[in-house]
Amino acid sequence: MSVQQLIFLSLAIVTIFSAIMVVSLRNLLHSALWLVLTLLGVASLFALLEASFFAAVQILVYIGAIAILLIFAVMLTHNIMSVSDSQTNRGWGIAIVLVSIILIALISQLSTWEGFNTALIGLNSPGQETVLLLGKGLVDPQGYALPFETASVLLLAALLGGVYIAFDKRIDKKT
Repeated sequence: MSVQQLIFLSLAIVTIFSAIMVVSLRNLLHSALWLVLTLLGVASLFALLEASFFAAVQILVYIGAIAILLIFAVMLTHNIMSVSDSQTNRGWGIAIVLVSIILIALISQLSTWEGFNTALIGLNSPGQETVLLLGKGLVDPQGYALPFETASVLLLAALLGGVYIAFDKRIDKKT
Protein backbone atom coordinates (compact mmCIF):
# COMPACT_ATOMS: atom_id res chain seq x y z
CA MET A 1 0.00 0.00 0.00
CA SER A 2 1.42 3.36 -1.02
CA VAL A 3 1.61 6.43 1.20
CA GLN A 4 -1.04 8.18 -0.88
CA GLN A 5 -3.44 5.26 -0.43
CA LEU A 6 -2.77 5.22 3.31
CA ILE A 7 -3.47 8.95 3.57
CA PHE A 8 -6.62 8.52 1.46
CA LEU A 9 -7.91 5.73 3.69
CA SER A 10 -7.20 7.66 6.89
CA LEU A 11 -8.94 10.77 5.50
CA ALA A 12 -11.87 8.65 4.36
CA ILE A 13 -12.21 7.05 7.81
CA VAL A 14 -12.12 10.44 9.55
CA THR A 15 -14.67 11.85 7.08
CA ILE A 16 -17.02 8.89 7.48
CA PHE A 17 -16.70 8.92 11.27
CA SER A 18 -17.45 12.64 11.45
CA ALA A 19 -20.42 12.20 9.09
CA ILE A 20 -21.80 9.52 11.40
CA MET A 21 -21.32 11.89 14.33
CA VAL A 22 -23.28 14.59 12.46
CA VAL A 23 -26.38 12.43 12.29
CA SER A 24 -26.04 10.66 15.63
CA LEU A 25 -25.45 13.46 18.14
CA ARG A 26 -28.34 15.00 20.02
CA ASN A 27 -26.84 18.46 20.36
CA LEU A 28 -27.41 20.40 17.13
CA LEU A 29 -24.45 22.71 17.64
CA HIS A 30 -22.10 19.75 18.09
CA SER A 31 -23.57 18.17 14.96
CA ALA A 32 -22.87 21.36 13.02
CA LEU A 33 -19.26 21.38 14.24
CA TRP A 34 -18.84 17.74 13.18
CA LEU A 35 -20.26 18.80 9.81
CA VAL A 36 -17.39 21.28 9.48
CA LEU A 37 -14.92 18.41 10.05
CA THR A 38 -16.77 16.28 7.50
CA LEU A 39 -16.57 19.02 4.89
CA LEU A 40 -12.90 19.57 5.70
CA GLY A 41 -12.30 15.85 5.16
CA VAL A 42 -13.97 16.06 1.75
CA ALA A 43 -11.83 19.08 0.88
CA SER A 44 -8.73 17.12 1.90
CA LEU A 45 -9.78 14.24 -0.34
CA PHE A 46 -10.20 16.68 -3.22
CA ALA A 47 -6.72 18.06 -2.55
CA LEU A 48 -5.29 14.54 -2.41
CA LEU A 49 -6.87 13.77 -5.78
CA GLU A 50 -5.22 16.92 -7.19
CA ALA A 51 -8.52 18.71 -7.68
CA SER A 52 -7.30 21.92 -6.10
CA PHE A 53 -10.15 24.06 -7.39
CA PHE A 54 -12.74 21.74 -5.85
CA ALA A 55 -10.78 21.72 -2.59
CA ALA A 56 -10.69 25.52 -2.51
CA VAL A 57 -14.40 25.76 -3.31
CA GLN A 58 -15.17 23.17 -0.62
CA ILE A 59 -13.27 25.18 1.98
CA LEU A 60 -14.46 28.63 0.95
CA VAL A 61 -18.08 27.92 0.09
CA TYR A 62 -19.11 24.94 2.17
CA ILE A 63 -16.98 25.38 5.29
CA GLY A 64 -16.57 29.12 5.17
CA ALA A 65 -20.13 30.03 4.27
CA ILE A 66 -22.70 27.28 4.49
CA ALA A 67 -21.45 25.53 7.62
CA ILE A 68 -21.12 28.83 9.46
CA LEU A 69 -24.61 29.76 8.26
CA LEU A 70 -25.92 26.48 9.66
CA ILE A 71 -24.18 27.14 12.96
CA PHE A 72 -25.83 30.56 13.15
CA ALA A 73 -29.21 29.00 12.33
CA VAL A 74 -28.71 26.46 15.10
CA MET A 75 -27.74 29.21 17.51
CA LEU A 76 -30.88 31.17 16.55
CA THR A 77 -33.10 28.17 17.22
CA HIS A 78 -31.29 26.70 20.22
CA ASN A 79 -34.37 26.70 22.46
CA ILE A 80 -36.54 24.62 20.13
CA MET A 81 -35.44 21.23 21.41
CA SER A 82 -33.67 20.31 24.58
CA VAL A 83 -31.04 17.60 24.70
CA SER A 84 -33.32 15.46 26.85
CA ASP A 85 -36.02 15.26 24.16
CA SER A 86 -36.16 12.06 22.18
CA GLN A 87 -34.81 12.64 18.70
CA THR A 88 -35.03 9.11 17.37
CA ASN A 89 -37.65 7.74 15.06
CA ARG A 90 -39.47 4.59 16.13
CA GLY A 91 -39.05 3.13 12.65
CA TRP A 92 -35.24 3.36 12.60
CA GLY A 93 -34.87 -0.42 12.16
CA ILE A 94 -37.02 -0.43 9.04
CA ALA A 95 -35.08 2.57 7.71
CA ILE A 96 -31.75 0.76 8.17
CA VAL A 97 -33.06 -2.31 6.33
CA LEU A 98 -34.42 -0.20 3.46
CA VAL A 99 -31.22 1.86 3.18
CA SER A 100 -29.16 -1.34 3.15
CA ILE A 101 -31.28 -2.84 0.38
CA ILE A 102 -31.05 0.36 -1.69
CA LEU A 103 -27.28 0.55 -1.12
CA ILE A 104 -26.78 -3.05 -2.25
CA ALA A 105 -28.96 -2.48 -5.32
CA LEU A 106 -27.09 0.73 -6.17
CA ILE A 107 -23.67 -0.89 -5.83
CA SER A 108 -24.72 -3.91 -7.88
CA GLN A 109 -26.05 -1.67 -10.64
CA LEU A 110 -22.99 0.57 -10.62
CA SER A 111 -20.64 -2.41 -10.74
CA THR A 112 -22.08 -3.42 -14.12
CA TRP A 113 -21.13 -0.02 -15.60
CA GLU A 114 -17.92 -0.11 -17.61
CA GLY A 115 -16.66 3.14 -16.10
CA PHE A 116 -17.00 1.90 -12.50
CA ASN A 117 -13.42 0.65 -12.19
CA THR A 118 -11.83 3.32 -14.38
CA ALA A 119 -9.08 5.30 -12.70
CA LEU A 120 -9.48 9.06 -12.60
CA ILE A 121 -7.21 11.06 -14.85
CA GLY A 122 -6.32 14.65 -14.09
CA LEU A 123 -7.10 17.57 -16.32
CA ASN A 124 -3.81 18.28 -18.05
CA SER A 125 -4.81 21.74 -19.21
CA PRO A 126 -2.44 24.38 -17.88
CA GLY A 127 -3.69 27.47 -16.07
CA GLN A 128 -6.99 29.04 -17.02
CA GLU A 129 -8.12 26.26 -19.34
CA THR A 130 -8.68 23.95 -16.37
CA VAL A 131 -10.94 26.47 -14.67
CA LEU A 132 -12.76 27.16 -17.95
CA LEU A 133 -13.39 23.45 -18.47
CA LEU A 134 -14.62 23.15 -14.90
CA GLY A 135 -16.86 26.19 -15.27
CA LYS A 136 -18.38 24.78 -18.44
CA GLY A 137 -19.00 21.49 -16.64
CA LEU A 138 -20.71 23.23 -13.73
CA VAL A 139 -23.11 25.32 -15.83
CA ASP A 140 -23.82 22.69 -18.45
CA PRO A 141 -27.37 21.32 -17.99
CA GLN A 142 -25.96 17.86 -18.67
CA GLY A 143 -23.26 18.46 -16.04
CA TYR A 144 -23.50 19.58 -12.44
CA ALA A 145 -25.77 22.64 -12.65
CA LEU A 146 -28.88 20.92 -11.32
CA PRO A 147 -27.28 19.33 -8.21
CA PHE A 148 -25.63 22.64 -7.21
CA GLU A 149 -28.84 24.62 -7.68
CA THR A 150 -30.87 22.01 -5.81
CA ALA A 151 -28.46 22.09 -2.88
CA SER A 152 -28.54 25.88 -2.74
CA VAL A 153 -32.35 25.99 -2.73
CA LEU A 154 -32.47 23.31 -0.04
CA LEU A 155 -30.01 25.17 2.18
CA LEU A 156 -31.84 28.44 1.68
CA ALA A 157 -35.14 26.78 2.63
CA ALA A 158 -33.55 25.30 5.77
CA LEU A 159 -32.17 28.69 6.80
CA LEU A 160 -35.48 30.45 6.20
CA GLY A 161 -37.28 27.75 8.16
CA GLY A 162 -34.86 28.13 11.08
CA VAL A 163 -35.27 31.90 11.12
CA TYR A 164 -39.06 31.57 10.91
CA ILE A 165 -39.18 29.14 13.82
CA ALA A 166 -36.87 31.35 15.90
CA PHE A 167 -38.99 34.41 15.08
CA ASP A 168 -42.19 32.65 16.20
CA LYS A 169 -40.57 31.69 19.52
CA ARG A 170 -39.60 35.30 20.20
CA ILE A 171 -43.16 36.47 19.60
CA ASP A 172 -44.52 33.81 21.98
CA LYS A 173 -42.10 34.86 24.73
CA LYS A 174 -43.12 38.54 24.50
CA THR A 175 -46.84 37.86 25.02
